[in-house]
Amino acid sequence: MTTPNAIGNLKSYGDDMTKNTRSATYLFIVACFTQPALALDLYVDTETQQIYAAPGNNRVKLGSFEKKEDIDQLRATLKAEIEEELRLKQIPRNNTPQDTHAIASAQTIKTEEELAKESPTPKQNKGTIPASVSYGKNGFEFRTENDKFSLAIQNRIQARYAEPFDSDPRTLADLQRDENSFMIRRARTKLNGHAYSPWLKYYLQYDWSQPVLRDLNLTFDKYKWAQIRVGRGKVNYNNERVASSGNQQFVNRSIVNDVFTVDRQQGIEVKGNLFPGSWHDLTYYAGVFTGLGVGERNNDDGNMMYSGRIQWNALGGEMRPSQSDVEFHEQPALNIAFAANTNQSKCTAFETDSRSCRRLVDVNASGGARYRDPSNTTLAGAQNGQYEINQMMEEVQFKWKGFSLLHELHSKRIKDTLNNDETTKLLGGFVQAGYFPHAFLEFIPTGVEFAGRYAFVDMDRQRDNDKQTEFSAVINYFLEGHFNKLSLQFSRLTVEDPIRLEKDADNRMWAQWDFSF
Repeated sequence: MTTPNAIGNLKSYGDDMTKNTRSATYLFIVACFTQPALALDLYVDTETQQIYAAPGNNRVKLGSFEKKEDIDQLRATLKAEIEEELRLKQIPRNNTPQDTHAIASAQTIKTEEELAKESPTPKQNKGTIPASVSYGKNGFEFRTENDKFSLAIQNRIQARYAEPFDSDPRTLADLQRDENSFMIRRARTKLNGHAYSPWLKYYLQYDWSQPVLRDLNLTFDKYKWAQIRVGRGKVNYNNERVASSGNQQFVNRSIVNDVFTVDRQQGIEVKGNLFPGSWHDLTYYAGVFTGLGVGERNNDDGNMMYSGRIQWNALGGEMRPSQSDVEFHEQPALNIAFAANTNQSKCTAFETDSRSCRRLVDVNASGGARYRDPSNTTLAGAQNGQYEINQMMEEVQFKWKGFSLLHELHSKRIKDTLNNDETTKLLGGFVQAGYFPHAFLEFIPTGVEFAGRYAFVDMDRQRDNDKQTEFSAVINYFLEGHFNKLSLQFSRLTVEDPIRLEKDADNRMWAQWDFSF
């Protein structure tokens, strides 16, 4: 900026200068204080990270940018004009102080390249690589200038109020609980990025509320037709489980999940996308795992868990495992999938915890526990390799213009190899749909979604009076997509007792704020 003293000094110089000196001084002032008239404002979309030249929804201004070549050309032109003006007037030997000042000022006008050459290069420590930091959909991201390394850090808090209980009821006694609670249901930190090469990726997730290391894996992602993941993570079996709890349409997953999930496992999995963009666009998954969840290092027997999934991306290509059409697909998107899994171990159910290998809650004909407890190390507990489990699943996912639909149907067969190969067949499934109605009802905010779900579980297809059902309705308000949303859910939950031949039901209310940063 110019100051009053500087302008006053220039004026006093002009009163004593000759005509040519006044011209030189005028050109010098123009060179010093004239700015390019035009600058380009750029904006970034906080969800897609795309750059735009105009403001809009979810767009944050990056700044005003000027064309570097125009600035350099202006400086070079002004410098040449001043030097030529001073040469033509042939300044005598006894230059006045004002003339000397004008000559020195003209010599200081330099281009960006000249300034860059003269400016000292910052000293760089040996063995270090310059890096930058930014913020995007994966949180705060650090990236080296040579793109050999990157690290994104993201945290998530899920605050919930549950009334009269939180967990899904599996027995009549569960319906009698009175446990109104505020809770931090989930508190997680995610680290992901790449190392040494952009196609060598890593992912880590830790849960502070339990606590447990949920994910830690490396992915060889050089070829889209064959990506290899090694370590601990979710088995890509069904959408409801693979989709993050922060990307669910409802406050929590359905009553089907705990019974049929294969959850997180430790092993190796291959994924590939074949024939992308064609009518036979396919995505496949195949994996081999230890089969005891994430709580134990060594297998309980010589058998491994094997899992596979084939998905036909019939319309709109492959959709990532995320519920609700927050992207508002302009064209219909449809994925149809089938999956199968087989495992022999002491587990009949899984949950991501330090004690991941669990047992299903069910009763036998005498009213006792049908499945043994794997955490019991005595002879009364589940034995190594006792249960042989085979299961299958079919799935349909559809999204279009704010409408979304997700359906899954599960079948599971459990054979108790230590009890005369007694076999139990389970069946379960759900269908849920949601819609953003702002396109037709203008008084409703754009981020509001209404959704409904029906789910059922049959604990033994050869036995009556043992079904569990769920009817749920939810209102979501997406403030920043799935990264910041409020949810209010009401459910009607029913449980049947096959021994007492009784049936009971209760209502449950969930209110939740899911916040990622």
